[in-house]
Amino acid sequence: MSLVQINFDRHFIPDVAVAVELPGSKSMAARLLILDYIRGKEMIRENLPECEDTQYLADAMRQLRESRAGGCYYLGSGGAGLRFFVALAASLEGFEGEIDASPQLRRRPLAPLVDALREMGADIKYLQNEGYPPIYIKGNKLKGGSVEINGGVSSQFISALLMASQLWEKPAEIAVRGETVSAPYIELTRKMIERADAVALEADWSAATFFYEIALLCPDREIRLKGLVPPGESLQGDSGVADIFGLLGVDSRWAENGELIIKGDSEIIGKLKGLTKPFEFDMASMPDAVPALAVGMAMAGIKFRFINVAHLRHKESNRLEGLGAELEKIGISVEITSDSIAWRGARLPVAENEVVESNDDHRIAMAFAPAAARLGYVTIRDPHCVDKSFPGYFEQIAKLGFDARFFGGGKIRLV
Repeated sequence: MSLVQINFDRHFIPDVAVAVELPGSKSMAARLLILDYIRGKEMIRENLPECEDTQYLADAMRQLRESRAGGCYYLGSGGAGLRFFVALAASLEGFEGEIDASPQLRRRPLAPLVDALREMGADIKYLQNEGYPPIYIKGNKLKGGSVEINGGVSSQFISALLMASQLWEKPAEIAVRGETVSAPYIELTRKMIERADAVALEADWSAATFFYEIALLCPDREIRLKGLVPPGESLQGDSGVADIFGLLGVDSRWAENGELIIKGDSEIIGKLKGLTKPFEFDMASMPDAVPALAVGMAMAGIKFRFINVAHLRHKESNRLEGLGAELEKIGISVEITSDSIAWRGARLPVAENEVVESNDDHRIAMAFAPAAARLGYVTIRDPHCVDKSFPGYFEQIAKLGFDARFFGGGKIRLV
C-alpha cells in the first residue's frame, strides 16, 4: 500500500519565470511507434514520453524488430498500445507470439477488435478469458475490404484497424455501428497517416487539463505551460479543453516564447458559482477531461452535468462510479446514470481522515490532487499510477504550491 498526502500552501507565491514541464503526448507517441514500423523506418525517436504506456509499447516494438517469430510481448496497462500492437501483429506475415498485459488491462475488452481482425482473416486465439488478453497470434497478410466494428466502446479499435490496414491486400472500409466515442482520436490517426514523416511529437494536452483545473481552483495566479501546440494547429482533440475552461473563467494566452499562460478570473468564477442551472457538456469526444472537470468544477462550486460518458466505465477503472464514490469523500454528492454524471449542488459532511482511492487510475489520482487547493490537503492511495502517463506530475504541481509527501513500504519521500 502507498499513499500520498497533498498539502496546499495558500500563501505560496509561484515563481512567474518557472514553467510547468508537460510530457509528450502518449496518444501521438503510440501512433508514431506503429506507423514508423509500418513505413519501414528505423526506431530512432529519442523524445518519446517516459511514461509507462509509451515505454512498454516501445519495448514491444524493439522486440518485434529483432524477431517476428516466437516470444511473449507484454504491453503493461496501455490500452492503446495493446490494441494497436494486436492489429499490427495480426497483419504481419511470419509473426507468431503471445501478447499479454497487466491484470488491469486484462479486464478491458478486446473482443471488438479481435472479431474485426478475424473477419479479415486473422488467426487469433484467446488463452484464458474469451474476449480479453492474453491472446496468441499467427500473423498473415489480411484480405482487407469491408469490416464492421462497434464504435461505442473505444475509438482505439478503429485507429488500430486504420493503421494496420496499410499492410492489407485491400484498403479498409470500416463501417461503425452505433455512436463513435472519442472521435477526435480517430481523426488524429487519420491525420498522422496522411502526414507521413511530417508529424512532430507535441506536448500532451490531456496532461494540461489538470493545470487548467488548478487555474480554476487558484484564480488570479498565472500558470505557464511549455511545449503545447495551440488549438487549431494541434492534432490533439483534447486541445478543446482550452475552450471548455474558457467558459468557466480560465483565460488562455500565448507568450512570445511559445509558452501557454493560463489564469482563472476570480470574478467570473464567483459569478458562475451562483448559477442554479448546471453547465452541461457533451464529453463524448473528450472523455479524458471528465475527471479534472468534475473535481475542479465541484471544488469551485460550479454545478455541472456531463453527458455521453458511458464509455468511462471501460477506462483504466470504472471512472463514472469511481468519480462518484471519491467525490462523496470530499463532500460532493453527484448523480450518475448510464451515460451521465451531474452535480447540482448537493453537499455532504467531510471526514478528517478520508483517503481517495485512485483505483490504480492515473487520471483519477491527478484529478483529485488539486482538490487540496480548497480542502487544505487530500490523501490519495496508490499515487504512483500517475507514472502511466505523467511520471513527473507531483514534481510539476509542487511548482504551484502543492507539497506531496509519500508514504509506503516504510519509506517517506518529500517532493
